[in-house]
Amino acid sequence: MTAESEQSHSWVRIGATYAGVVAETMVVLVYHAGVQRGKQAGPAGDEAEAGPGWYLVWVDEPHRHYQLSAPPAPAGALAPTLDKSALVALAEAGEAIEAKLAGGGPNGSNGR
Repeated sequence: MTAESEQSHSWVRIGATYAGVVAETMVVLVYHAGVQRGKQAGPAGDEAEAGPGWYLVWVDEPHRHYQLSAPPAPAGALAPTLDKSALVALAEAGEAIEAKLAGGGPNGSNGR
């Protein structure tokens, strides 16, 4: 996606979480978290551990948390570092939103 590309989404910051908005409707949440445990591949999946990082949750799939490939913010990072880390995660999540709107699947296979 180039800087000139028209995006059909926008971001709203809610504390430390970001909401992706399309046509005045919240469609996704992006948040930063530490190590998490969960199941891979649905309810019958094996327990798996996901490292610290940025996660994406589609509002129509609140039980699935996709770990983004954007690098996690370092522990104890100050606001400017967190903001830079968030921009990378939001760019990746924005690509996922645009892909889903274009008929592609949800982002990531690391659902937790």
